[in-house]
Amino acid sequence: MKYFIGVDGGGTKTISVIVNSSKEVKGRVLSGGTNHNSVGNEKAKASLLEGLLGAVERAECSKGDIGGICLSMSGVDRKEDKDLIQSWINEAFPGVPTLIHNDAVAALASGTEGKLFGVVVISGTGTISYAYNQKGESTRSAGWGPLLGDEGSGYHIGSLILKAVVMAKDGTGPKTLLTQEVFQTLGIDKEDSLITWAYSPSDQGWHRFAALSTLAFKAYKQGDQVARSIINTAADALLLNITCVEKNLGLDKESFPLGLAGGNLEHEGSTLTEVL
Repeated sequence: MKYFIGVDGGGTKTISVIVNSSKEVKGRVLSGGTNHNSVGNEKAKASLLEGLLGAVERAECSKGDIGGICLSMSGVDRKEDKDLIQSWINEAFPGVPTLIHNDAVAALASGTEGKLFGVVVISGTGTISYAYNQKGESTRSAGWGPLLGDEGSGYHIGSLILKAVVMAKDGTGPKTLLTQEVFQTLGIDKEDSLITWAYSPSDQGWHRFAALSTLAFKAYKQGDQVARSIINTAADALLLNITCVEKNLGLDKESFPLGLAGGNLEHEGSTLTEVL
């Protein structure tokens, strides 16, 4: 019997699922981030192989039983990105047929029963909006990474949280519940410690900032106005990206499916989804 592995890889975490030829799920593995632009090549490769090899182990099969691998990953839009990921697969699973797609493509297909039509927006560590029209034409918005523009992403929200905390300290911004939330989460007791945390040369991963995004959701539900402003800013950015891809493909003239994906939008009771 042949087995097939599907991978959903982001900047913070990666999920690898293995099924048999009867489409029965035989194993599921959670590993670290696999966006090499966020965590670096070494960590991304290690997390990817941990998930793939772990899936094989869970299914109690061998690498020779793998009939195909499909990877849905952030940070793989360019040919050089796909070539890099393919080289890692070739090392561990030589000769195994492999498909590598941007995570937005797979996210859209999963919500439309495999048909690539409509718009999907992802807000995880990073963010991207992707769209396909009925002609098969596609376009995207965002997904440029945190330094060039990932507004509406977990990193964006996390960075706004930290800026709000230091502004509250300086008196250039209002007091906020986010200060104590950040202190408790990072195990610090003063704003000055954020300098060491934010600029640590040993760990500059964007996922560290993205992991703080949940603090804004928590404070929002407690009525904190600073958190409310942060969530509204992120929602406005995501809405702008949705509107852009919609208009660029002429989808604003017809109805289309809209998919929401990524850790900031998918979890139950998502504040960001409610605001959108």
